[in-house]
Amino acid sequence: MKHLLSTRFQGALISGNLIYLNPYQIAPNRLMQDVELALTNGLNSLIKHGKFVEQDWDQNIFVDQPTAERAIIAMLPLMLFFHDDRVKLRELLINVSHLWELDWETCSSAVAIGYIISRSLTESFDAGTIVAQLLDEAINLHPLLFQSLTAIDLQLNQPDSLHQIAHRSTPISHPIVRATVLAIYCLLCAPEDLCLALRLADRIDDRSQLICALTGILAGAQNSIAGIPLNGYLATQDREQWLFAADRLLATWAGAGIDRLSSSHAPLAVAAPQVIQPRS
Repeated sequence: MKHLLSTRFQGALISGNLIYLNPYQIAPNRLMQDVELALTNGLNSLIKHGKFVEQDWDQNIFVDQPTAERAIIAMLPLMLFFHDDRVKLRELLINVSHLWELDWETCSSAVAIGYIISRSLTESFDAGTIVAQLLDEAINLHPLLFQSLTAIDLQLNQPDSLHQIAHRSTPISHPIVRATVLAIYCLLCAPEDLCLALRLADRIDDRSQLICALTGILAGAQNSIAGIPLNGYLATQDREQWLFAADRLLATWAGAGIDRLSSSHAPLAVAAPQVIQPRS
């Protein structure tokens, strides 16, 4: 195993908060700060119940109707918790999209992001084939997302500049689809270098908060917290909260007795999933 599952959870939760202006200057991602409460609510719901509870996700994650940008980020706890069952994960992301009244484009984008995170967490990520696998396995993707991912897959093998890629993506009419495709592109350009992927995201579209957040989430799941440079880790607000939340989510996923995790210093016992506490 290249990275521990716990450190991948931590990487996904923390690196989405960072925007790398250069190796020595890091800015917080305002979008992630705006979604922090919804993320916390989603994590707590899964930790408390040990499963997806539709009523919670319908009524208790957001206090008002979420925007598409905030919604796709708020689905991250589901993507982490159900990473080992891509069929179940897809069903839940579609279900939540309906609960939050999101459009087809945003729902499809969430499915694509969840698929790649699942591949990373199950150690089956291959940068050269991941897009083709996504297009082959994902069902009922929006045609705009399907076509855009196909184009990105072809462009990865061509010596085009980042500026050219950004310019070609401009005609994509839906902002969530465009952000999703460009975030995936940034990850695939530097699958083993989280810092470089984030710097590409910062440059590709005039510092788009959503592109940077999605790139950070994808790169964090792929490279784990070990891929975050020290200055980035120290710049993350509430990092201890995210580390503890990641450990509690992993414990719940693994069927461990989470009642004993009353503090961040408590030992973490891990069992195989579906052994101690089956999930529904």
